[in-house]
Amino acid sequence: MKQENLDFLWLVQLLKKYFNSLCVILFSTILVSSLISLFLIEEKYTSSVLIYPTTTNSVSKALFAQHVYGDDLLEFGEEEATEQLLQVLKSDEIRDAIISKFDLYTFFNIDTDDAYHKTMIIEEYNDFFSFRKTKFNAIEITVLTRDAQMSSDIANESLVLLDEVLNRMRSSRARKALEILEKRKSLLYNERNNMLDSLKEYRSYGLISVGHQTERLTEQYAIALANNNASGATRIKKELNNLANYVDFQEMLLRKSHKIEDELANMEFESARLAIDNEHTLENKFIINKAYPADKKSYPVRWLIVFVSVVSVSILSIFSILTLESLSQK
Repeated sequence: MKQENLDFLWLVQLLKKYFNSLCVILFSTILVSSLISLFLIEEKYTSSVLIYPTTTNSVSKALFAQHVYGDDLLEFGEEEATEQLLQVLKSDEIRDAIISKFDLYTFFNIDTDDAYHKTMIIEEYNDFFSFRKTKFNAIEITVLTRDAQMSSDIANESLVLLDEVLNRMRSSRARKALEILEKRKSLLYNERNNMLDSLKEYRSYGLISVGHQTERLTEQYAIALANNNASGATRIKKELNNLANYVDFQEMLLRKSHKIEDELANMEFESARLAIDNEHTLENKFIINKAYPADKKSYPVRWLIVFVSVVSVSILSIFSILTLESLSQK
């Protein structure tokens, strides 16, 4: 304990010895760091937006939710929906659209003739444009540039582009699905028409409602036999044989036609749903806070720069003094 006190007193005496030098160094540090923060470090302004994902942007799901899908149009999306929106925000399509719309090559003084201009603009973009998932499963999009209005405009524009990209992807899939459904429907309609022609032919043979016809003819056949009406029984027997010759084929066609009708009904429903989604869209997010131009800079924090500089230089100066004393003693 006594040794520690001696070391501390020795350090205090040493600092007193170099007190004037330390004061000059610290004053110079405060002056230089202040001038650097004032004139050499570019001021930047932050704007941010806060959004939540939706459960669905499908108009058809919203319309038919109670009957088929069960997605609530007014509910916030879960974590998976948040992660999906984050991936879209990171997409090259949104990045390139923002770079083009706001002419960021000019804004950052990057020459497009430079061999590495693409890499340079992407680095600048990644520096000023960021997004993160909050602990409440929302997404915060933050833009930091030297122009307060630019920061605000880019943050808000990213929301517009988010919907455009998602809607374009979904619309593209919907159109492709509609093309496939239309081809399948056309094939099924042709099959159904051919079956209707075949069923019409069987009806010309007297096959209308085979079950009821068979039941009625069997009843009449029994009556004819009971009344010893041989000619009537023979005629009825002939009609029953005629039904027996064609009934299997007719029943097979009827079963196939019912399946085709069921499939066509499902396809008509899906086609109508996809057509609605292709023509009408809803937003993919709930906007909690929109961006606005900041009236106060966010960077640099001058007092922090000065404070860190003073602390760093003070520590370095003390170690330098200790080193010099140690060398002089040796």
